[in-house]
Amino acid sequence: MQARSTGEPELHQAQRRRREQREADRATPSPQRRVRRRRQSTPWLQRNALSVAAVSVLVAFLRQNFGLLQMLNHPEGSAAANAQAEQAAAAATATSGATVMQAAAVGAGVPVVSTVGSPDASQTTRAIHASAKVIEPNYTVAAGDTLVKIASKFNTSVDRIQAFNNLSDPRVLHIGTKLIIPPAF
Repeated sequence: MQARSTGEPELHQAQRRRREQREADRATPSPQRRVRRRRQSTPWLQRNALSVAAVSVLVAFLRQNFGLLQMLNHPEGSAAANAQAEQAAAAATATSGATVMQAAAVGAGVPVVSTVGSPDASQTTRAIHASAKVIEPNYTVAAGDTLVKIASKFNTSVDRIQAFNNLSDPRVLHIGTKLIIPPAF
């Protein structure tokens, strides 16, 4: 079937149809477009002040806890830190009449005086004793042993035996290996 020709080339027909469509669209009223709002002109810091404050508080909290963690992991500290702690304790004692214990000043065998609470507590002294118990291996793996059997025999858990012996895979045990068996529950 052959297309009917009006004498115009196909390109001109397509252009004419588009032009007629545009004119028809202009003739019908279209709803007005909404005007776009301009971006806020307030500064970034002012718009995000609450987020900045929250991040600042979080950083301060983490700093404080990291310092405390370092102090607990490395109790020996530096001589300067111990001297500062002693000076602060002496100043606090002189101003309030109470003994203040600084965590940096605590060492093995340092007497601790607690003055918080009742007046009777100021007369009581307690000594801090540092002790460490070395746990020796107390079981030798025999043929046919599994961690489950060993754990049930000693009334403990497989996880505890793994943790005490730094075992990455509980399925791999070698005959003759000495294991530390943790105390029973």
